[in-house]
Amino acid sequence: MGVTRTLAAALMITGTLWGQGAGAQNKEPATTPPAATAAAPVVAEQADRLLEQMSDYIGSADQFTFHADITFDHVLPSGQKLQFSATEDVALERRGRLYVEWHSDLGDRQFWYDGKSVTLYDPAVPFYAAEAAPPEIDSMLNKLVPQIDFAPPLADFLYHDPYRSVRGKLQYGIYLGLNDVDGRSCHTLAFVEQEIDWQIWIDSGPQLTPCKLVISYKTQPGQPQFTAVFTDWDFAPRIAEPIFTPDLPPGTEKIPFAPVVASAAAK
Repeated sequence: MGVTRTLAAALMITGTLWGQGAGAQNKEPATTPPAATAAAPVVAEQADRLLEQMSDYIGSADQFTFHADITFDHVLPSGQKLQFSATEDVALERRGRLYVEWHSDLGDRQFWYDGKSVTLYDPAVPFYAAEAAPPEIDSMLNKLVPQIDFAPPLADFLYHDPYRSVRGKLQYGIYLGLNDVDGRSCHTLAFVEQEIDWQIWIDSGPQLTPCKLVISYKTQPGQPQFTAVFTDWDFAPRIAEPIFTPDLPPGTEKIPFAPVVASAAAK
C-alpha cells in the first residue's frame, strides 16, 4: 500500500503545486485587498477579462505543447523551508490525449492519458499504476482528484475552459500592468482565494499564453510556494502518436492506485 500511495500522489510533489517567484518588475498595489467573500468577489474588470481571454485562447486549441521551469518549496516539521527545482513538458490533444513528463530534484515521473485510461510511472521503482478514465480530458481530470487523489501539476491549464475551473474560487483580483518575464512583455494579474494567493503573467503578444505562474499556500505551515515559468508554447506541434502510449521497461509490474477512501482508512 505504501508504494501504491507513492505512485498515486507522485506528481503532487509534497502537496505544493503553486507558489511565488521573482523576476517581474512590479509596483506595489495602490490599495490593500478588501475583506472580500466568496459570495461577493471583488475582481478588477481588466484582470477578469485578461484571465478569460487567456483561457479562451489555450482552451480552444485542438492541440498544444509547452515547457515549464519550476521551483517549489517543502517545509520540514522543524519549520525549515527547502526549495527544489523541476521541469515539466506537456503534450495535449483535445480529442483525448495527454502526456506529462516531470523531472525534479526529488525524482522523475511520466503520465499518459490515451482517451481510455491513465498511467503513472516512477522510473525509480519497478511499478506503474493505471486506471480506466473517461474519454474526454476535462472529465478525466475531474475524476482523478476525487477518486485517486492525484492530478498532474499545472492541471488547470489543461481544461477546455481554464477560466471556469478557477473563477468561482476568486475572492479578489487586481491588474498590475505590463512587466517583463525573460524578455517577454506580460500582463501581470494577482488573485486571492480562501486558501491560496496566486499571481499570473500573461503574454501581451498575439498568443495570450501564460508566461509565469506564482502561488502561495497561505493556510499551510510555512506558506510553501510554487513557481512555474512557461516557454515553448506551440499550437501547431507535430506530435507523434506513440507519445501518448505508455513506454514502460520490460518487467514493470502494474499495481492499482490507492483510492482516497482506502488511503484515509489506512491513516
